[in-house]
Amino acid sequence: MGSTRQTAGLPAIDVTSICDAALKLTKEFGIDGWSIRQLAKEINAYPGVINYHVGRREDVVHLVIEHVNAEIDLPEPRENWKRWFKLLLEGMRSTLRKYPGVARRLAAVGPGLGESDRIINCGIQVLRDAGFGDWSTLVYSVLLCQTCAFVATEDDRDKMDDVRKEVGGSYASALSASDPGIAALAKTVKLLTEEESLRRSFFDHQFSVLLDALLGGLEEIFLKG
Repeated sequence: MGSTRQTAGLPAIDVTSICDAALKLTKEFGIDGWSIRQLAKEINAYPGVINYHVGRREDVVHLVIEHVNAEIDLPEPRENWKRWFKLLLEGMRSTLRKYPGVARRLAAVGPGLGESDRIINCGIQVLRDAGFGDWSTLVYSVLLCQTCAFVATEDDRDKMDDVRKEVGGSYASALSASDPGIAALAKTVKLLTEEESLRRSFFDHQFSVLLDALLGGLEEIFLKG
């Protein structure tokens, strides 16, 4: 295989090239949207080559998740703990949005150990320094899981564009509803299905509010309660 690839002018296959191809497919189809055969085609190789260099599909997925975790920047530890986590989680959201489906995996089973170690260690230390003590791991998991769940919902929403617009269109008949709550919601939902820029800014704001509510609530429960 090596000499044939060299003769054909193809690059050698290694773990890095397999991971790069898997990252490309993940951006396009989502972490659960590609097969080993597709990945093999992407690198112009037989599926067995992937098994030889990396292992099962799940092993390739682990490589992808490791790479995604490595892309997440850590804020400077001198920040106030709430500011630190807001910066971390906003950056995490931006990174995860590039790789559909990864957030759902992280929310369901966690990142595993590896590139995530630096995030875990620093995050829990920031919480301990803030006074959360033995509750630090719980607070950390709440913040990370809720962020991943939010992004997972965004990923799912992207895959349901036609359905989302159809449902949003049904709200048009409720714009003049006598119930003020329904009329207000209908106005908001209708706009979100018609203006992409409004939709992005709405969910950016919604995420910011979610973080403020989580951080403020956790502070109230564990530091002030």
